Amino acid sequence: MLVLGLTLAQVLLFGPWVYFAFGRGHMYLAALVAVPIQFCGLAVGILNHNPVLIGESAVGLAACAMFWWWNGRGKRRKRARRKLGDESRQLRDGLVRRMRQRRVTRPGWSPSPSPSR
Repeated sequence: MLVLGLTLAQVLLFGPWVYFAFGRGHMYLAALVAVPIQFCGLAVGILNHNPVLIGESAVGLAACAMFWWWNGRGKRRKRARRKLGDESRQLRDGLVRRMRQRRVTRPGWSPSPSPSR
């Protein structure tokens, strides 16, 4: 009976996992839902003495852990890239401001306004 309940829990959690992962693109929420799915699979494999299911669930848990680890490191890199982007943007804005201050209007070539009637 416990195995049936754990399998039912896996089936019920699979829908939100698909929704978060593919429907909304919230990978962190999908990973949070995938961890209980894998733990239920691991428990079912242990209770049924099924080494294939145990291995599959262990690989799934390792994949969730790796996703969490690598995606967190990617956030730090993006934050640094954003900071560098802010510095280069400020430098560019300063250079553009200085060039606009140096620009002198030239007489003669500016278009004359159209006469109003």
